[in-house]
Amino acid sequence: LAALAAAPLVDRGRASSSSCRCDAGGGATRRVVIGRDADIADGELRQVKVPSTPDGGSEGAVLLARIDGQLFATGASCSHYSAPLAQGVAAKDKMHVVCPWHDAAFDLRTGQPVRGAGLQAIPTYPVTVENGNIVAELPKFMEDFVTPKMARKSPDDGRVFLILGGGAAGVAAADALRQEGYTGNIVMLTEEKHLPYDRPVLSKNLAKGADPESLALRDAAYFEEHDIEVRYGATVKEVDAAQKLVRLAGGSELRYDAALVATGARPRALPIPGGNLPGVFPMRTPEDAQRIAGACGKGKKAVVIGSSFIGMEVAATLHRRGCEVTVLGMEAVPFERVLGRRVGDAVEVVKGVKFKGSVAVSEIQQGASGGLTAVLKSGDKLQCDAIVVGVGVIPNCSFVSGAEKGRDGSLVTDEFLQTTAEGLFAAGDLASYRSPRTGQQLRVEHWDVATSQGRVAAKGMLGKKESFDQTPFFWTSLFGKNLRYVGHCMQFDELLVDGDLSKLNFVAFYCHGKEVKAVATMGRDPVAVAAGELMRMGRMPSPDDLKAGRASPAGLAEELKRLSC
Repeated sequence: LAALAAAPLVDRGRASSSSCRCDAGGGATRRVVIGRDADIADGELRQVKVPSTPDGGSEGAVLLARIDGQLFATGASCSHYSAPLAQGVAAKDKMHVVCPWHDAAFDLRTGQPVRGAGLQAIPTYPVTVENGNIVAELPKFMEDFVTPKMARKSPDDGRVFLILGGGAAGVAAADALRQEGYTGNIVMLTEEKHLPYDRPVLSKNLAKGADPESLALRDAAYFEEHDIEVRYGATVKEVDAAQKLVRLAGGSELRYDAALVATGARPRALPIPGGNLPGVFPMRTPEDAQRIAGACGKGKKAVVIGSSFIGMEVAATLHRRGCEVTVLGMEAVPFERVLGRRVGDAVEVVKGVKFKGSVAVSEIQQGASGGLTAVLKSGDKLQCDAIVVGVGVIPNCSFVSGAEKGRDGSLVTDEFLQTTAEGLFAAGDLASYRSPRTGQQLRVEHWDVATSQGRVAAKGMLGKKESFDQTPFFWTSLFGKNLRYVGHCMQFDELLVDGDLSKLNFVAFYCHGKEVKAVATMGRDPVAVAAGELMRMGRMPSPDDLKAGRASPAGLAEELKRLSC
């Protein structure tokens, strides 16, 4: 690559394009050749290394993309965990690039985060085609991520938008309101005393519970700079949707023009004798993580009740801490309800962690010395020092009146995430939303979904109706292996597997009728995110196509590339 000393004339015989710019550092710029126009195919994503310059210009990397014939140059990494975006996928209908690891998406034209866990924007750079070269105008000092373009609060705008909950959906909604040009008041109410934090990390790293600030999604200065008022320790007693009124513990009241309920879910308690004894812990907050870490040091015996994702993540964490861990599950194998027995059986085998399936705990007893005993319905007993409970969650919105609720207590919304009450929206674990593709009501307990729904709900609060059409996406890390799951499949009648389950390198297709409903992968990025985009677009290959060899896991990204031409 070479920095151009002077800009040559633009080759008028080639179509050139430029992208809108997020603040990419400002100041001095340099014009750099980042490729040959003839070498970049339509639908291609390519990472280009930018060298340092003798005058002190920093080295960096650029994502070069051609989508629907247009060239784009952006930052090369996802702002969530710095995954290389060139290894992800892009979609023409949204003009976004999708991270291969966790499904975060960024608008190629503006760099704005539009989906998933990435909160910072990626920089974008003007590009032209000159004498067959693709030339990008880059700042002298390159940054991986930039703050999204945000509106400023206006003293003339008296509107009040309330956000109930300081989790992923709430933070994403506050961000999106300012990014969409809202200049009124934003008040976020959170029951916790911490800055909004990255909750999924806790079950994978208990030590982070002692330092929740290190998990903060945004720092205090950010909220202050963008006039987002955060009230900590604020317990909502009632949302009167008919009156557009929120009542807090202590008697204070807040009226709103629009409000988002994003208070998540609360852990389901064990409805058995001894279920609330000291030494029996849920896993949700930093305080929970600290208590578990304190009780589960090296050499301790721990029992985990529940064999889905939270339970198995905690089991893996305790195993790394040197505990003797036993997992008790009602399912025959871990994750059976979601992944099925065949895949769950492959994931189960972990040296040092015992698993007892198809069992139920009838009672927990505590001895005189403080030790615990988990009594199974079979009569078997397990002695341990601590018990961690991960048996599901309950939507945390019982305080809302005047809006329709589902049988599970969740708030029912349309495809725009508005409840049946005017001006009241819901997002995250407590929202049962209407799928724009199937018309079914879905409730999905995934961090990625909650973050994306916060953005969509914010647009709805502003009267900008955008349907939530994202394919649900989930990821977890277990014993050094990453699992990705995309789709929503309550039951399947056929499981198609490509790869080797025993080596945890596979793609599993969950099929019902003549449709692929979900895909699980391990070690096969970016198949999961490619499948998610094809599902969203209604272009996912059928089970018959996969069985006949007309489609393959490796071909999903290629099909998406073809659709982006």
